[in-house]
Amino acid sequence: MEYLLTKRNTWILVAVLTLWRLYLSAELQLHPDEAYYWLWSRYLDIGYFDHPPLVAYFIWFTTLLSKSELWVRLSGTIVSLVLSGLIWHLALQLYRSVPIAAGSVMLFNVYPLTMLGLIVITPDIPVFLFWSLSIYLLWQVVRTQRIWLWYALGVTFGMAMLSKYTAILMIPCFFIYLVLTDDRWWLKTIHPYLALATGLLIFLPVVYWNSQHDWVSFAFQLRNGLGGESYSISTVAEYIGGQLLVTGPIVWIVGIYAAFVGLYRKDKETLFLIATAIPIIAFFGLSSFRKAAGPNWPAFAYVTFSILVTKYCLDNSSRTRRALWSAGLVSSLIISSVTTAHAQFNLIPLDRYSRELAAADATNWFHGWRELGTELKKYPGRDFAVTPSHQLSAEIIYYTDTAIQAQTARITRPSQFNLWNLPSDPDGSEGLYVWTATDYIGPHGKDFSASSRSDSLHVYRGANAVRTYYIAAGNDNMPRPFYSN
Repeated sequence: MEYLLTKRNTWILVAVLTLWRLYLSAELQLHPDEAYYWLWSRYLDIGYFDHPPLVAYFIWFTTLLSKSELWVRLSGTIVSLVLSGLIWHLALQLYRSVPIAAGSVMLFNVYPLTMLGLIVITPDIPVFLFWSLSIYLLWQVVRTQRIWLWYALGVTFGMAMLSKYTAILMIPCFFIYLVLTDDRWWLKTIHPYLALATGLLIFLPVVYWNSQHDWVSFAFQLRNGLGGESYSISTVAEYIGGQLLVTGPIVWIVGIYAAFVGLYRKDKETLFLIATAIPIIAFFGLSSFRKAAGPNWPAFAYVTFSILVTKYCLDNSSRTRRALWSAGLVSSLIISSVTTAHAQFNLIPLDRYSRELAAADATNWFHGWRELGTELKKYPGRDFAVTPSHQLSAEIIYYTDTAIQAQTARITRPSQFNLWNLPSDPDGSEGLYVWTATDYIGPHGKDFSASSRSDSLHVYRGANAVRTYYIAAGNDNMPRPFYSN
């Protein structure tokens, strides 16, 4: 197997997968979350309702020349290449083995998480980057004992915090590693604490923004991540199922087992990988007892996880372990290839098994928005829309090329739209109501439920309707008190 795990073959695979990601980035319509974050980039700020601001700045920078889907998403492809380089160098430093470095990079690149997840531009993209840079810098501190690297680490920690609040888990992860190894002597010096202070200083603008907005972002994420009123095993099972999917079932099971085995071996390199991966997976697993955790929430744990799996499987003469690594790589590649190809070409005939299954297909979120934008432009003199969803509002603004401004009704969950002073149509005479059959419109959303006076637009993928939009033109008798700022 070693003769295949070379630097040349690794970068050939990475190049091929990168071209595939670029193609998908250009062809798939924006996911509703992506459209929402793109809209953030049109209103740059030091904080937002849902997350810290860095994803908006990434999108702003890559869309300076064009706002097409490819450019909105370009950060994801760039970050995936940077991560591949970091994994290569980190694995080489840890184990001085080209096959392990090559295998780690290959494995990370074929994860379903990487193949599709690093195409979709979300706060996971910048946190992936700065989390991984922080891990790399910590190992450089351990390896070279150069003090200045602590302060570089402080900067990347701060940037990770500006990406996503869950980057705070870096603190316990690094502390666990230092406590479990002879590198704990660093804790008796001032440098780790000054590095932490540096990171928190960089994060301070987000704290200030929250203080000026009733702490809405912190409160929202605490409820979103740790909410829930009762304990449930089913949400834990859902979380584990999600993790099996984002990496591939063989890889995930082998990685968890390798972590347990590695704890008994207690070599510093393996403990480093375990401490920067498993606590994150475990944290969200524990939190899922109270509330379902998104499969992407522990995504950044899988950078060092790929090295852990590869080291366990390949640094041994056991044919069984090597076969497991090969099976994991191939199965993850198959899952990723089928999923991404289906997202673009609708390959899997889900409607043959169940119409409900076809309607629930998650890849439907990449279709049907451009058609809505084209339809809305056919309403003369209507340059404003009200929707029951912040995501739908963002899609309308993006796919009408800002020709129609949209606002979100206050009958739905709060979002950044609650904080923006966007244009409005006070008397309702020039606007449109736009909603879908699956939108929650609440008890006060009567203007979204009058299907008798609305037009409908059905968007299809093959023989199946992706979704049905309802469009109603406003008039003087349709007041809009529920979207006013």
